[in-house]
Amino acid sequence: MPSTTFVSSPAFTIQPLSPELSQKSLIGAEVIINPGVPQVLSVENLAPEDVSVLRQALYDYSVLVIRRQNGIEPTTLPQLAAIWDDKMIATHSAGKQPISDPKNILSRTVALRTRKCDAVSIIGNGHFENYEGIPSVDLLHVEHSEFHAHPLTEEEIADGQTRFYRWHMDMPCYQTLPGKVTLIHGIVIPDRPRQKIVFENGGGLPVDAGATAFVSGARAFSLLTPEEQEFALNTMVNYAPRPYEWIRNCKATSDGITIAKVGNERALDELPEWTEEHVQAHPMVWRNPGRPDQPHLQILGNCVRSLVTTDPATGAKTVIDDLAETRKICRSLQKKTMAPEYIYAHAWEQGDLVIFHNQGVLHSITGQLGDTKRLMWQCTMASAAPPEAFRPVK
Repeated sequence: MPSTTFVSSPAFTIQPLSPELSQKSLIGAEVIINPGVPQVLSVENLAPEDVSVLRQALYDYSVLVIRRQNGIEPTTLPQLAAIWDDKMIATHSAGKQPISDPKNILSRTVALRTRKCDAVSIIGNGHFENYEGIPSVDLLHVEHSEFHAHPLTEEEIADGQTRFYRWHMDMPCYQTLPGKVTLIHGIVIPDRPRQKIVFENGGGLPVDAGATAFVSGARAFSLLTPEEQEFALNTMVNYAPRPYEWIRNCKATSDGITIAKVGNERALDELPEWTEEHVQAHPMVWRNPGRPDQPHLQILGNCVRSLVTTDPATGAKTVIDDLAETRKICRSLQKKTMAPEYIYAHAWEQGDLVIFHNQGVLHSITGQLGDTKRLMWQCTMASAAPPEAFRPVK
């Protein structure tokens, strides 16, 4: 656990979230901008000590919340992202342009890019006129009902229930490597009644409508049995080529962790053109650069195609390429965090800037927003460096 003692620099004081908010998640701190310094972030105003404290705070707490950032420049978001990635590529990890194919699940938010900075996406819900020089903007907050195999009933939704839409890291899983961090800025936040997530064991998690939910990969790894930890440390996760095209006709499990059944995946020869060299495989357990003794279980379950596990004593490799079995294994490891005490659900306030360790947590959209308006910026930059295995898989 990171220390609960406040850490400070000339510009910042790092204050861990209250136990009521963070619970057992290992997640969350608020970055308080000290009096006497500019209250809206600009990289030019940060001293080396400020940068060092901010960098370590993210590795310690995984999610940082900075309030009242109304007026921040979009160009500041990728500049901040570079604090955690000295091999950052000056392109949004989803590409220079947002995905426009309406059948690709990554395009369902109808995201646009800001005119001032094409590395910052505009996301949210509802219609906006003349925003950032764009004459007309129509945004969509995706809801679980369009992606889950067995969505909530109308009665359950009327009762205030919602779901985790899709647990993921911000990573295309093909060609472009995942970014180190993601930044989201809340500009227009709707006022709607709170909703609740009901777990299979009957437990419940109250959430603000549209809350962004986070689980720590470190907490996920800590919940595994010693045998499961050893398996995870010795396993590589193979992702499908162009995986979001591969699963475009699939539906998810009710917890949002993986795909519910095999059979609706597109055939590999029906996918847009792809090459084997751009197909990605990553270790199942990643190292936290700022806490190198802390392993993080990091699996993007919806996109997994197969597993390769190595016996450390003999070097013998076992390929698990039965898709149903592969998904069952991954879900069994990740599902241990599906309890209220292990999840931090950020309740958005206007002006919030949330920075999260994209290679240390998984996150998910929640909530039904109806016809209310919400507007946010999102930035996750591509990296030239792959995630580091906690323990090299031979």
